Amino acid sequence: MYIDSHVHFWRLDRGDYDWLKPGNTLLYRDYLPEQLLPSLHRHQVEGLVIVQAAHTVEETDYMIDLAEQIPLPVRVIGGLNPLTETFREQLERLAGHPRFAGIRVNGSLLREQEGMSGDGLKQALRLLERAGLVLELLVRPDDLAAAETYLRDVPGLTAVIDHLGVPPVREQLMDPWAELMENMAALPNVAVKLSGMITQAGGYDPERLNPYVRHLTDSFGPGRLLFGSDWPVALLGGGYDDVVRLFEELLPAEWSERDKSLVRAENARRLYGLPPAQA
Repeated sequence: MYIDSHVHFWRLDRGDYDWLKPGNTLLYRDYLPEQLLPSLHRHQVEGLVIVQAAHTVEETDYMIDLAEQIPLPVRVIGGLNPLTETFREQLERLAGHPRFAGIRVNGSLLREQEGMSGDGLKQALRLLERAGLVLELLVRPDDLAAAETYLRDVPGLTAVIDHLGVPPVREQLMDPWAELMENMAALPNVAVKLSGMITQAGGYDPERLNPYVRHLTDSFGPGRLLFGSDWPVALLGGGYDDVVRLFEELLPAEWSERDKSLVRAENARRLYGLPPAQA
């Protein structure tokens, strides 16, 4: 069984998905829970984490409404802007909702804000820390040093790095990503999603991905890694069945079933406050 810690849903007529363009004919259409549910049932997915696809509080509210309609335990990671004057008010309102689990921040924001006087971003992260919410990070290697600086300053904040930290998979380069992710692994409240892999590799290619996943399994261990599909973006590389098969092939053969079950589901249950497995 699995917890899919990284899915997106969108309805284009909502109008705030600036990154979706008509030229991308595969993704420029509506993607809603009913399209994904057959795959979730087939792979015994027992819960979801819906992650923002727009940087608006309106989309966060939309995702929470969607979560209420899905016949599975669901948590929501919103797209609030931590630098706005309304952030505290928005966060306090959403934190009271049982399905709201935290926010996602683009790593470039951390890099741009690093060292700025007053540091409103650090104050925002401390609000997350005090509320017991999760900070998700969509980072590239250039962003990791700044992200590490912020996380060291807010040590009680739970942070989850999306998509392996976006290493240069297609170029087959390890540095500087590998060293920077080792630095992240030294922070005990940081976890990493094994998500977005099929897209980064350009399709089902475990050989191309194996050095990066092996580095993360060695650095973070089974207790701080999570399965995530990145559906529907993953459709650029393959179907949901392909995503699960690729994930399973990349798990270390020497790991016990208990270790693998942590990454498949139990770490996500713990980090996002999802209920225990059904009997």
